[in-house]
Amino acid sequence: MNPKKIFSDSISIPLALKWVGIMGSTWAVLIILGAALAYLPAHLDFSPFTTYLSDIGDTGGWPQIIFNSGTLIAVPIRYLFLVLLALSLRRLGAGKGFMIAVLVIGFLSTSGTALMTAVGFSQAPILHKTGIGLYFLGVVFLQATIFFKEWSMKSIPRALPLMSLLMVILFLIFVTLIFLYESGVVSRATPVIWEWLAVLASIVWMLAQGLVLGRGKIKSD
Repeated sequence: MNPKKIFSDSISIPLALKWVGIMGSTWAVLIILGAALAYLPAHLDFSPFTTYLSDIGDTGGWPQIIFNSGTLIAVPIRYLFLVLLALSLRRLGAGKGFMIAVLVIGFLSTSGTALMTAVGFSQAPILHKTGIGLYFLGVVFLQATIFFKEWSMKSIPRALPLMSLLMVILFLIFVTLIFLYESGVVSRATPVIWEWLAVLASIVWMLAQGLVLGRGKIKSD
């Protein structure tokens, strides 16, 4: 049975993409704000220049509960968004191979999110770092794939693929700095702001893709 036909016969793919994008990006902002506010009273030195998001998720009590449970809930929402995005671009002329690539790479990336969230750094550093690698490198390959496809589709506004390219750059910088930190080349604080910028870019990317492609006014090439 063709999943594309099921979606198109039962619901509007662009409309579903729009609302899942709004829901996913809003949920991400609420998680980060809620966890940061819970973390702040006991950590007055909190700063996006020195505090990793994983530091919040590895802090016992409400910061950990809000951040980790909220992030785990966000995993299926994000993957659903990727499914709808792949279907939307398929309707606009993207090939079947592109859709499969997005779904496979997206699954690996979201699995990395679940792994690094479910297993804190203090509990199992190797597993946590494995999750980080799957998530961040997965995002790099995923966004590169989406960038090249959207850039090749003349009907897609240039801003959308450029936002994917921005994510590739930010995530690559962060991953590179993490490797340099592990090698003792840079300080622990050096990669921190790049993690925040990468996550912020991913939230804006989801919202922008959902709002623009969700209008359903773009015609296939």
